[in-house]
Amino acid sequence: MGSERRADRSAMSSSTPEDSVEVRDRLEEALRLNLIGPPPGHELADEKIRGWTRPSSWYLTGFLVPRQAASKARSDAEADDDLGAEVPEKGGLAEESAEDLKAAKRTFFPSSMGLSFLVPGNAQELRVTVSWGDYERAESTRAEDKSGKPLKVWRRTPRREIVTTGIGSGPETRPLDVPDSGGLQLHIVERLLSGHSLGPRIPAGTRAISLFLVNERPPPEEDQAGTADIFQAQIGARCDAGFVGRPDPRASRTDDWDAEVADLHFADTPDYATGHGVSADWDIGEDGTCRDIRTEWIPRAEVEKIETAEIPGANLSMRALGSAADGVEVERMLRPIVSEYRSWIDEREADVTQLEEQHRETASELLRLAGLAVSCIERGIGVLVSDADAFDAFRVANRAVARALRKRNELDDPKWRAFQIAFILLNLPGLADPTDPDREIAELLFFPTGGGKTEAYLGLAAFVMVLRRLRNPAAGARAGAGVSVIMRYTLRLLTFDQLGRAAGLVCALELERETKPERYGEWPFEIGLWVGKAATPNVMGRSGEKRRDTAQRRTTRFRRDPASNPPPIPLAECPWCGEEFKPDSFRLTPNANRPTDLRVGCVHPDCDFTRDRALPIVAVDEPLYRRLPAFLIATVDKFASLPWVGESGALLGGADRWDRRG
Repeated sequence: MGSERRADRSAMSSSTPEDSVEVRDRLEEALRLNLIGPPPGHELADEKIRGWTRPSSWYLTGFLVPRQAASKARSDAEADDDLGAEVPEKGGLAEESAEDLKAAKRTFFPSSMGLSFLVPGNAQELRVTVSWGDYERAESTRAEDKSGKPLKVWRRTPRREIVTTGIGSGPETRPLDVPDSGGLQLHIVERLLSGHSLGPRIPAGTRAISLFLVNERPPPEEDQAGTADIFQAQIGARCDAGFVGRPDPRASRTDDWDAEVADLHFADTPDYATGHGVSADWDIGEDGTCRDIRTEWIPRAEVEKIETAEIPGANLSMRALGSAADGVEVERMLRPIVSEYRSWIDEREADVTQLEEQHRETASELLRLAGLAVSCIERGIGVLVSDADAFDAFRVANRAVARALRKRNELDDPKWRAFQIAFILLNLPGLADPTDPDREIAELLFFPTGGGKTEAYLGLAAFVMVLRRLRNPAAGARAGAGVSVIMRYTLRLLTFDQLGRAAGLVCALELERETKPERYGEWPFEIGLWVGKAATPNVMGRSGEKRRDTAQRRTTRFRRDPASNPPPIPLAECPWCGEEFKPDSFRLTPNANRPTDLRVGCVHPDCDFTRDRALPIVAVDEPLYRRLPAFLIATVDKFASLPWVGESGALLGGADRWDRRG
């Protein structure tokens, strides 16, 4: 990237952002500038890029190459290089090869983009704006290289042309030349909707129109490659009569329940355009009419914040629920959730009659399902009243989640959000009673990121782990030991993030267990990480082995040189107190040469898990199959290994004996 361009962009961000919204806007602008380039009217519209490497090497999207260009000019030049792509001898799937990776990497640049939309029958004219940037080779007069010669640069020229076309008067398919563009063409496809094409919300006379911008410029000579490409390409269309909203076409399929629900939920937010090879966006006027649409290479949408409702009369304090004297007291705290939910359902019943006919059946079914949910929540409260073990497990779960939140977020009195405690109560009947019919139903907790889903299912996880201990007292010192909860993710990075939060809960549970080991079991609550060996070692190993991925080798390397080696497990800090892990945090036992366990401890002197009390974390496969931690976090690829690794069967109930080591 040229020095001139770098200086301009750094000047843009010299002031300090005032709030998080401005930070987000700046990040978005930086992303667009780096992936696409300057939009119309931007202060970098006349930018210069140093060097004569094609601009498509700088910008990854938003450009169109000539349709008649040679195959080499239309594909990624770097795709011909394997860039050293090589599958390691160990790790990765056996069927992967350098040729597979190379083929998957090959990409071809687009030569066209399009926009489809609907216009009403009274629309007579469409005004189409085509904007783009042309880059040409030049010599910069503002900067010189070390030899004193002018720098070679690509100089951008912003372009904008307007094409006006009639509606309903010309042939259904017609090409239009973009003025002064050197070969850009607009292809217009127009047809009148009729019969089955007309839905209940599409007025008669509506026309469907598609616009395609095609780069028909003559391909340049090889030494001029890139000069015929257009960058930051955009199509904009304006219809003074207003565009017609497009309902979700999937809703017409009566066998697709999800599509019917989405059609109901978003009935008042139709789409006004669809992109081809690109996304689409539009503006809604103050009168509610959409008159302007356009293509967007990076679409954006404002998502309204969701806040849970306050339940009058309900006490959702985790501390209060965790110290309740009996189930009757808990019922008094939580009963308002049921009454408020039922009142909400009654109010919605009256709204159903105001809906359009095609939505009434869907809305009625949703309210029926809501009625089943509130009845199940009520039964969950009943379980806490009638089942002493479930009541005790519920109290311990509340105390453990509250303790973990106080430690992690420094909250004085954590409280459940209404949907969190409702989700927990909804699942209690099926979890507490193996014969309950709801045990066969998988409940989906759907809520935006950052809304509190993790705490909700961690609360349920704590309930299950404690209840298992209480329901199996005959097992003595190993009461209820074994895997109780499996949390499976497809993305390894997300797995590691959840590991820290779940480990904090298990730490809190372990502190609770130590107060009454005779009731909650002598065997510790532990959390296990079951992922590929690229993240955690699969075997403990011993001194002198040639293998480099053992726990013994990884731990030894980290203890000797922590600056150059990662820690042996993918945790950077203590999940309980937040202290950064040091070399002394990892200890091989009973000795460093022939270890059987990797113990993880905190080095902070005031942490509850320091010195002889290790953190309840098992992250190596060998001891994990032996200790069978109560909470198991895994990635989906490890489940594929179940038929091939006999020891892993113990995780799913295959254990038949125990000793002091597991």
